[in-house]
Amino acid sequence: MSDRPPSPPTPTIATHGGVGADEHDRLHLTTQQLATRLEGTLGTEFDEETLEECLLELDRDDYVEWVSVTRTGDYVWDVTESPDRIADAVAEVVVDRFYSWLGGASNAE
Repeated sequence: MSDRPPSPPTPTIATHGGVGADEHDRLHLTTQQLATRLEGTLGTEFDEETLEECLLELDRDDYVEWVSVTRTGDYVWDVTESPDRIADAVAEVVVDRFYSWLGGASNAE
């Protein structure tokens, strides 16, 4: 299996000839830009190659969206909805664990 994600769909342009209003609200970052933001926020360094491997896995599970590759070969990621998607996944796991814990606690009595 290739490490590169499949090519993104061809972008569609609105009939009035411009980019849809929604496109202006999207957050597109290269792996390097994302690493820089994470480093600034979390105060730790990220290996870009490892981060890119993680992003590829997150893309496969629809947590981030790979949208293009720059002329220099850098991936461009749409991370607009990533916080919500990741939070939903974490919340689901926490709720499942909580119900499991409650189920085990009630059986122990």
